[in-house]
Amino acid sequence: MGFFSKQNRPASSSSEDRPPNLAEDTSNGALDTLTSLIRVSGEESFPLGKDPDPELFPSICSDLAKHVENGAAVPDLDIDLNDSGKREWETVQRFMVDRRRQEKKFVTERLGDYREIVNDLVSGFREIGHQDENAAANVRECLSSMQDAIGDNELPNIKTAMAETIATVHEIFAEQKNHYETELKKLNDRMSSLREDLIATRAEMKQDSLTQTFNRGAFDMAITQSVNTHYFSGEPISLLMIDLDEFKQVNDNHGHTAGDAVLRAVAECLTRTFIRKNDLIARYGGDEFAVILPNTKVKDSMKLAARFLNQVRGIEIESDDEFISVSCSVGCTEALHEDTIESFVNRADKALFQAKAKGRNQSAFN
Repeated sequence: MGFFSKQNRPASSSSEDRPPNLAEDTSNGALDTLTSLIRVSGEESFPLGKDPDPELFPSICSDLAKHVENGAAVPDLDIDLNDSGKREWETVQRFMVDRRRQEKKFVTERLGDYREIVNDLVSGFREIGHQDENAAANVRECLSSMQDAIGDNELPNIKTAMAETIATVHEIFAEQKNHYETELKKLNDRMSSLREDLIATRAEMKQDSLTQTFNRGAFDMAITQSVNTHYFSGEPISLLMIDLDEFKQVNDNHGHTAGDAVLRAVAECLTRTFIRKNDLIARYGGDEFAVILPNTKVKDSMKLAARFLNQVRGIEIESDDEFISVSCSVGCTEALHEDTIESFVNRADKALFQAKAKGRNQSAFN
């Protein structure tokens, strides 16, 4: 027969007859699991407040995963390469436990801050409502007194009642206005920590791989946060929508490689113009960018837009022994208290269309 029967098959011909090495399987499985956990901890990490280097922890986790796999070095933790494959388990454990405790502390503190802010907001609205009710009652009382005076048909009494009513109503509204301003200031002060968190959140956002600016998803998240912040704090926020003029001709005449080079050059001009850490530059679409400028009025954003356009006009991309010149159109707007995200973006888009209608290579505001 061409095959061994079950009875006369050599004992060493198959591993099925050898007892499984459970200790080895368990050890390998544990190492694989631990490696995956460490790697994911780094890839899915988030900055802890004002972390000076948010990329450090993911980098260390990547090195630690390799160390667990094969004993590789981890320079940031002073773990040297060990030819014997020995792992520094105590260092690995201490590092991961310390980080987990820092994350728990950070999240707990932030949740506490957010709860307090929500409670302050609700309390503020309730207090404003209570003040409004009192003000309305006082105004009704003044009007009632004036009505009684008119009923007496005595001109001096009517004049006196009117003067007192006007003075009282003016005082009520002035007091109400001061109260509103005080409550808004308190809320604005509490929002300062949220602004720092927004900056940290933006550091986590995904970037556009070609231009190294933030991508559309990051913009959508940031514009929502910005409009909400403006609504509560009243902080001015400007939005710029930027479109490359005649970009399709660049791709058609010079190819997509040249087009990519143009996009990267424009992105570099944006980065050199809008330099604050809380300014957000995003690639909004194929050849369109958007810039969110917190704490910036539209007149200042227009000045920055002019500076950006001047830089763009200096771009020269070499292609096939000739240079490609570049220009952009920019639409600017400033957030209004009643704005939704859609109305804010649409107004910036309309300003962009105005700039294009006027001949391109310029900015307009709406």
